[in-house]
Amino acid sequence: MLETRGGTVALQEQSAAQFTRPERHQDAVMPHFASGREETMPQATPDSTTKRRTANLPLLLFHGLLSSPQEFGLITHWLRNRGIQHLAPVVPGYTLATGILTPNWQDWRHAALEFVENQPDASEPVIVGGLCMGGVLAAAAALKTRRRVAGVILMSPTFEYDGWGLSPIRHLRHLGYWTRLDRFFSVGEREPYGVKNEKIRRWIVQEMKERQNSAVGPLRIPLPALREGERMMAEVRTHLAELDCPLLVMHARDDEITSLRSVEQLFESLPARDKELEILENSYHMITIDNDRHQVARSLERFVKKVSAAHS
Repeated sequence: MLETRGGTVALQEQSAAQFTRPERHQDAVMPHFASGREETMPQATPDSTTKRRTANLPLLLFHGLLSSPQEFGLITHWLRNRGIQHLAPVVPGYTLATGILTPNWQDWRHAALEFVENQPDASEPVIVGGLCMGGVLAAAAALKTRRRVAGVILMSPTFEYDGWGLSPIRHLRHLGYWTRLDRFFSVGEREPYGVKNEKIRRWIVQEMKERQNSAVGPLRIPLPALREGERMMAEVRTHLAELDCPLLVMHARDDEITSLRSVEQLFESLPARDKELEILENSYHMITIDNDRHQVARSLERFVKKVSAAHS
C-alpha cells in the first residue's frame, strides 16, 4: 500500500522483485502494477556524509500525472547497479490520486519542495527530474529551491498538448474549465498509451482492462487534475528560463502527446549555457519503459555523474 507520513512526501523505492516477466524475451519484461516497498533514507553520520560527498548526488525522479513510481521500474535496477541513487517520491494528491475532488498544483509543488529540502545532508545538492508532468513538477520545485538543486532532467516534458495521438476534440476540455463543470468529466487514455513497443503495449492494454490502471498511469484522468496540471505547466513555462543549473531534456521524435517541435522551440528559448536536448528515435511518450529505455538510463547515468563531478 502507498502511504504518506503526516501529509508529506513518502519515499518510494522499487526493487527488481516487484516486476514480473510474462515471457523470457527481453522486450517483454513488464512491471507488475503493484505498490513498491516504502523505505526511509539513512540518517547522516560523519562517515556516511563523507562517503556521499565523494559519490554521485541523489537523483529524485517524479512520475507523471496521477501515475506512480512504477514508470521508472524498468530502469531502476540498471541505475542502482551503476551507483546512481534513484529516489522516487510519492506525492500526496498527485500519486495515484484519481479520487481527489479538488486537486491543487501548488500542493503538489509544496510536497515536492519539502522532499527536496528534507534530504538528510543539507549541504549536499540533489538532481531532480521527471517524466511528462513529473518533469514539470520537478522544475516547479527547482525554481523554488535553486540552492539545493544541482541539475534538472525533463523526460518527455509536456508544456503543450499538440501530439499526433491526441483526440481531435481535446480542446473541448476548456469548456469544462470555463463552466466549472470539469468535476463531472474525465479524459480517457487510449492506445498507443505512450508505448511503441507492441509487446509492452499489449501488456498495458490488458492491465487497463483488468485494473483500470497500469505502469503508464490510470485509464482515466479527472478533468480537475488535468486543469491543475495545465496551470502548473503555464507557471513553470513562464519562469523556466530562470533556472541556472545544468539541464537535460530527452524527448522522442514520435512522441504522440507533445510534439518534438514544441519541445525544441522551448529548449531554444532557454538561455542556460549547460543544456542538452537528446532526441530518441524508437519510442513514443513513455520513454522510461519503451524501446529506448536503455538509452534513457545511460543518459541519466552520464548526466548524474557529470553534475556530481562538478560538485565534488
